[in-house]
Amino acid sequence: MSGCRCDCNGPQPGGDGTPVHLVKFKNMSSGLISVRDFQVGIKQAWHGQTRIAETLTAEDFPAIERAPLQYVTADGAVKLWPGMGVPISADDGLPVGTASGESYSIFSPRDAVGYLAEVLSGTGHSIESLGMIFDRSRWFVTFDLAELAGVAPAGEGFKLTASGGLDKSQSPAFNLCHTVAVCANTVRIARAGRALFSSKLTKGFGARLEASRAALGEVVGMARIFNESLRALEAKPATVDEARAAYAADLSANGADLKSSRASNLVDELVVGFRHGRGNGGASRLDVLNGYTEVFGSGLVGAASKRDAFSRWQSSEFGGFADRKENFAAALTEKGGWQRMQKEGNAALAEARSGALAVN
Repeated sequence: MSGCRCDCNGPQPGGDGTPVHLVKFKNMSSGLISVRDFQVGIKQAWHGQTRIAETLTAEDFPAIERAPLQYVTADGAVKLWPGMGVPISADDGLPVGTASGESYSIFSPRDAVGYLAEVLSGTGHSIESLGMIFDRSRWFVTFDLAELAGVAPAGEGFKLTASGGLDKSQSPAFNLCHTVAVCANTVRIARAGRALFSSKLTKGFGARLEASRAALGEVVGMARIFNESLRALEAKPATVDEARAAYAADLSANGADLKSSRASNLVDELVVGFRHGRGNGGASRLDVLNGYTEVFGSGLVGAASKRDAFSRWQSSEFGGFADRKENFAAALTEKGGWQRMQKEGNAALAEARSGALAVN
């Protein structure tokens, strides 16, 4: 060993005679692969490599600086490459990204923590985990949104995870999810959550980030309202006949002819979703919503799922029928909406039955 803190094979002379560090990677099966990777958290993660701290701050990340890029000519002269630079970690002076021009922004993990701390100011939040992976070329930080603890599913909490890359491999993104990021796999899961912001680090990134401030600032309140509505639906019972009427009302309002076999079969499929969809028991108005979301979202699947309603809704809200699902949820939760759907749905079903009798 060379004694070098980056665990390389010893500094090698560069073109100008200054040391160049060639970082050696360890072959590890845990979540942190490079010797420079790290994760700080309030409790030990599955990989057993967490540095535990009671309070996490932006300073737990190293400062990231832009170093000028030099090159060596054929005759050995060292020259500065105008406008080009490479991000380095200030604590060890080693690169954490790739070379880029002045139009490419550097959005460091400290920048992300500072920005989100401003956006979430005045709400209950704390940093639960942060770190850098892939030889510090990617970073992540997870905020626990304590403000939403009362409306989160049992045993879970709402998290806001920010993540991104310094080597152009991953655009910065802020995602609302239930996952605490502690390694590459959990970052991947977190980034699959509801995307609140995502942008490439090209010219204008700062303006796009600033434009997202209002939306990000409202996310806690929006999630609270949505989940309070879900919990309220869960407490209200619903029968198979009531579910059928609610679905019939929606289909009829959207132009479906309930006398047709296609529309009739769709109502039956929705009722199956109400009774046997992922996590459903066919007993509450929340099951009515979940059945609708599943049929018009990912489709009915026989396997059970422990995913909560919010996760199931957000997983498909950007897919097909997004507006239909949003309107159906609004109708279920608005004052008098359930009663109106029952009246309209039963009338539509009665008309469909009378039409079928007339044909016979």
